[in-house]
Amino acid sequence: MERDQDRIPAARAPVASPLSRVLPPLGPSCATPAGAPGLRSRLPRARARRSPSLSRSPASRLLRHLPVHDQRRPPPPTTTARRVLFLSGDQRPGRNDFGTEASYIRRALATSFVEVVEMGGVGLPEICAALDRHSPAVLHFAAHRSFDGVFLSEEDGGLCVRQEAFCEQIARARHPPRLAVLSFCDSYPMADTVAVTIPSVISWPCLLDDGQAQPFADQLYRSLASRRSIGESCEDAKAALYRRPPDGPPALHGSPGVQIF
Repeated sequence: MERDQDRIPAARAPVASPLSRVLPPLGPSCATPAGAPGLRSRLPRARARRSPSLSRSPASRLLRHLPVHDQRRPPPPTTTARRVLFLSGDQRPGRNDFGTEASYIRRALATSFVEVVEMGGVGLPEICAALDRHSPAVLHFAAHRSFDGVFLSEEDGGLCVRQEAFCEQIARARHPPRLAVLSFCDSYPMADTVAVTIPSVISWPCLLDDGQAQPFADQLYRSLASRRSIGESCEDAKAALYRRPPDGPPALHGSPGVQIF
């Protein structure tokens, strides 16, 4: 009897499959029904018990379609643009030619991707409105000046505006320019007041005519477009006046090492 029992082969231990080493044993709550494929029936049940995540919410689906901000891109400009605002007053009192001066500036900046906006015969209320609308980097103002102020245009003809009212219009701008060129006679005293609002101002301490203002403006903006500083550009423009030198050289109020474009 003992030999017969010895001949009976011992029951073999179940061999663990490769998947059983990875997946946990089935518990009573997730037991597989008889005859059903075990692994494929467990996965749907596990998914059904999974709590809803944020990735399935309507807000998350909407966020996936929003553009991703590129941190490498520079922020959009919020102050001044690559633009020169050329304003001119009433040219009849001095019989000036402000249009030719504006054309010199346009040609100097033609290939530099700098926009030139021209407004001729402006009145006093238009100065601040034009600065707010165009947000220029440079304000170039050409006018005829007398002892009382600057001649601007009005509906009934020319008007001599006092220096304080002219400077107040510039000071009210929401985004002041970085450079102002006061292209009229004896603008040096007025430049000290304008420099409180605008960091750099170029003025004339003496009488000025069209034959001097035009070549000065031409060389000034050519140098600025070449990424030279304000001080270097002003010196280049002074050198362009060798044919008709003024009684006094133009003056720069502010930092000479600043680049405009």
